[in-house]
Amino acid sequence: MSGDGEELSVRMARYVAAEERSAPPSRVDPALAVLRGRARHRRRVWTVVAAAAAVVLSAGSLVVLRDGGGAGPAEVPSVLPTATGRPDQGAPVTGRTVLAVPARFGWLPESVSAVEYRSGPGGSDVVALVGPASGGGGHGGGQFLLTAFPEGVTPDVDPLIGAGDGLRIGAPPVNGQEAYWVSSSDPAFAAATNLLRFRGADGIWYQLESSGLAEADRQSVPLRIAAGVVPGRYVPPMPLALSSLPADTVVTRASLRRSVHDGAGWRAEVGFQQDGSHYVTVSAEPGEVPGPAVCASDGGVRRCVEEAQPGSGADATLPVWLNRVVARGTDEGAWSADVLP
Repeated sequence: MSGDGEELSVRMARYVAAEERSAPPSRVDPALAVLRGRARHRRRVWTVVAAAAAVVLSAGSLVVLRDGGGAGPAEVPSVLPTATGRPDQGAPVTGRTVLAVPARFGWLPESVSAVEYRSGPGGSDVVALVGPASGGGGHGGGQFLLTAFPEGVTPDVDPLIGAGDGLRIGAPPVNGQEAYWVSSSDPAFAAATNLLRFRGADGIWYQLESSGLAEADRQSVPLRIAAGVVPGRYVPPMPLALSSLPADTVVTRASLRRSVHDGAGWRAEVGFQQDGSHYVTVSAEPGEVPGPAVCASDGGVRRCVEEAQPGSGADATLPVWLNRVVARGTDEGAWSADVLP
């Protein structure tokens, strides 16, 4: 491997390419398949609670909460071993917060309808979604995904990407800081990916992955978005909280999606795993009519609880979980980053 800053897809592509040298020729481009698979994988990971919880369980606990309070430092591992043996950062639970991202967007094109902040067992990111304005709905397929490399890591381009060689293509400086495009001598891979890496004012390297852009906008739009990025850890206020939590409860993920143009559409979710087998997602969004899950409405906010696998015991029932969810209303001034009891 070239270093800690390599993208997972790049590592996988390099490994596959090495294996192919001793295998019969294939008509499948592994790097392109990985690239397309990543987009599908991201959508599944952040929308299917069972999948996220299963990943957490296979890797180990993130943070175990005790009755009536947050976890102490000894209960929060700094890294989470995965099934592949490569450590990943756990969900950034700090004190009573469950959601933190490495940076925020500034300027975004008018086509962006919503921004989503996400934390999970694989780390944290921010994604700007192109499509119909909706707090909890889908988007038109285009997106801008912002991630950060660990502090002190300077990312390299892997020498092998699919059937071609990895290319580092110079880009105009972003706010006076170094920047470059990640590409490949393989035309199929080069046409399918749009990765801009740039150093922030804080010295940390960031990556902006764009999709759904017209050919004329493939460079100009990402460069302008990157120039508007506000670096530095951001903990968004959340419209929900938990009044209590049972023992042996694990925070698996958290997200907050907000519409860009009117701010009226939003949806917050926090995933939990209880007693090693009970997977629960609590959520809050504007609305009065209960949804398909176990829901209640308070002050214009619908709070709901869903489960991917039933639990046992009196404190694992969905009505009991619903009673733990506190809605903070539609006024953002009443929201808080403190979510855990």
